[in-house]
Amino acid sequence: MRIHGTFSILAISPDFKLMGVAVASGSIAVGSRVPHAKPGVGVIATQAYTNVDYGISGLKLLSKGLTPNEALNKLLAEDYERNFRQVAIMDFKGRKAVFTGVYAPEFHGEVIDDYFIVIGNLLANENVVKSIAEKFKETKGSLAFRMAYALKAGSESGGDKRGERSAALILVGLKDVKLKIRIDRHKAPIEELIRKIKEKI
Repeated sequence: MRIHGTFSILAISPDFKLMGVAVASGSIAVGSRVPHAKPGVGVIATQAYTNVDYGISGLKLLSKGLTPNEALNKLLAEDYERNFRQVAIMDFKGRKAVFTGVYAPEFHGEVIDDYFIVIGNLLANENVVKSIAEKFKETKGSLAFRMAYALKAGSESGGDKRGERSAALILVGLKDVKLKIRIDRHKAPIEELIRKIKEKI
């Protein structure tokens, strides 16, 4: 298995009409593996020793009417390497499910709040996820900017032990994809992500 140390935030707007997932990692092309989203259904981040099926199959299960907890429990039951995973799922009703396996690379952690989830592994310190959560709560503006600046705060608190080399963001509404940005390899991927958001919003 290949390790993909990552920190992510999944968030929903207070009116439950917009959702997003934003990620940053010391691995390249994190957007090809970790973030998954479907309009009107939900968002998922699958990381640590990443199994992309949690994202692909997880969205299918949500589409069939399973709750995030039901979907996550089903996926975990079918994965004998579950303790190497870190997964977060949120649907458009704001329901949430999170799992961090005991073998997910440390530091690892999670924060669950009313409108967001933060998860991270292979972090420089335990304050990274807390910094992401605090920044998201205090930042005003669009959901995309709030998530991106939250990632920046996580990076500034130590971020991935290896530093960050890639980032990504997906924003979905009830019927369509609103925004999808991948920074696959960059010396300052989160700053580049913010720049790209400014271009598109």
